[in-house]
Amino acid sequence: MSTSLNITLTGFVGGEPETKAVNEQQVATFSVAVNRKTRSGEQTLWVRVSCWNGLVPVVQKYVHKGSLLQVNGEWLRPRAWVDQSGNPQVSLDMSATRLVLLDRANADEPVEDEAFS
Repeated sequence: MSTSLNITLTGFVGGEPETKAVNEQQVATFSVAVNRKTRSGEQTLWVRVSCWNGLVPVVQKYVHKGSLLQVNGEWLRPRAWVDQSGNPQVSLDMSATRLVLLDRANADEPVEDEAFS
């Protein structure tokens, strides 16, 4: 019997996506802010999302800073790195298997959501 982990995030894109080639495959990456209200205020968790191959054209065309998205993925992993000041940092990374666009660039467009896998 195998196990699985399915992740669904809904949040806002923090910056313009970046696209590059990795071993002859295209990958687009961007960060998503997931907010949670608490008694003491609001907490924000940033997750770095990678979209591969078929999702890359969708990201290039529709995903921009401030876009509201639902992102589905099968794995969430921590990544350690060092910032420009030499301080150790940790981020959460996930590979997307599906994107649901929850906002529209043009308010005159239909309101139904678009999903891409």
